[in-house]
Amino acid sequence: MAGVLVSVCVPARDHAPFVREAVTSALGQDVELEVLVGDDASSDATAAVVASVGDPRVRVLRHPRRVGVAANRDALRAAARGSYVAWLDADDAYEPGMLARQVAVLEAEPRVGLVHGRAQVVDEQGRPLSGWPAPFSDDAVEPSGTAFGHLLAANEIVTSTVVVRGAVDARLGPTPRLRSSSDWAMWLALALRADVAYTAAPVARYRQHAATITRATAGRARLCCDIAVARHVLGADAALLRDPAGARAMAAAALCAKAVLHAGERLTAGRRAQAARAAALAVRLAPAALRADAAALLVRTARGDALGAFRASRALLARSAQRLDGTRFGARVAALAAGDDEWEAGMVRAAAVVRAVVPRDASVGAIAKWDPTLLALSGRRGRNVPDRRLLPDGYPADGAAAIAHLDALRADGLTHLVVPRPSSWWLEHYAELAAELRERHVCLRDDADCAVFALEPAR
Repeated sequence: MAGVLVSVCVPARDHAPFVREAVTSALGQDVELEVLVGDDASSDATAAVVASVGDPRVRVLRHPRRVGVAANRDALRAAARGSYVAWLDADDAYEPGMLARQVAVLEAEPRVGLVHGRAQVVDEQGRPLSGWPAPFSDDAVEPSGTAFGHLLAANEIVTSTVVVRGAVDARLGPTPRLRSSSDWAMWLALALRADVAYTAAPVARYRQHAATITRATAGRARLCCDIAVARHVLGADAALLRDPAGARAMAAAALCAKAVLHAGERLTAGRRAQAARAAALAVRLAPAALRADAAALLVRTARGDALGAFRASRALLARSAQRLDGTRFGARVAALAAGDDEWEAGMVRAAAVVRAVVPRDASVGAIAKWDPTLLALSGRRGRNVPDRRLLPDGYPADGAAAIAHLDALRADGLTHLVVPRPSSWWLEHYAELAAELRERHVCLRDDADCAVFALEPAR
């Protein structure tokens, strides 16, 4: 195929429900292109769906045995014939004009080797979901060293928004053979060799669903992949690092912070053993000056001391943020560590109300963003609502889902629900839940501090 400007690379494995949308969104772009689908030994109808598109610009690289996403990506890179290499996950889709927009940046900025942009997060049916914080509010270009520093702290790049200059991509070695985070390894290697640009307008749709690699490798597995990526880039590309010792220290602080955040998430989900393992990983990853703080977190987590672990986490995050100063990830970690004085005061006041109106033998649910302060200070046993063991993604999708979640908790013994005033938006957002609470249950207190409901036993 002569005159190919962009090679769109689509790694795919068992993505029959989504791959047609991905491929056709690429074919609809107004540039000369080829679409390369890397079929990693799919066991579903992926190959048939791609073949049914019937466009000569589509080529399929079929692996007879599974090779994994990293090797699949490398095979696509090797087969690409375009001046630019674009990436598109098989369950995502391009917005109209995406490739023309990203290519224009690369052609206007010769020092840029990679351009990425904003993605609209959608669910399995393509309905918009809340997005992630954008690294920039406007279009931007970051010099190589600056971009690498931010990326080493945390991956900010959505794969399906990326277009790479082919000449720069050709200078990269093989991608680390990891189940997850191999794309991050590519972005880090590219950022060491060229400037990185960002387009603020949405250029792709990123789909969240149960079968994504991100979901399959969440938590500790993802952390281990991130550790492997950091070690790989700090070793394989050591000669390109301006400050190797500083890069190693930044990577260690960032990985430690991620382990701390994972430990907190697991503890609030009632997974104490998993939380302790994550806290132990934080001890191993922490720079020497932070190891005592990490050890304190591990002790409190292992004991099941939710409030003590929460406070130790914030202290460790604050110190990690100091070592990540100047990075966008560091700013986010610092914000998490700082807390909110008004929020904390609200939890203390709500706990006093619970002590006054709720029986000692009650089982209390607290809508408190998984902050253990209210339950710990109330002296009552209970759990956070939503319960992450039942709703891993955090929040109910709608009012009906919120009622169903409350019913499941009641069936498991929950007797009371407290809504601190800072969480009162719940009763506005989930209006059906608010009506259910007031019609079927007894409101023990509703004042400036909180609303407390005695729940009728589940039938």
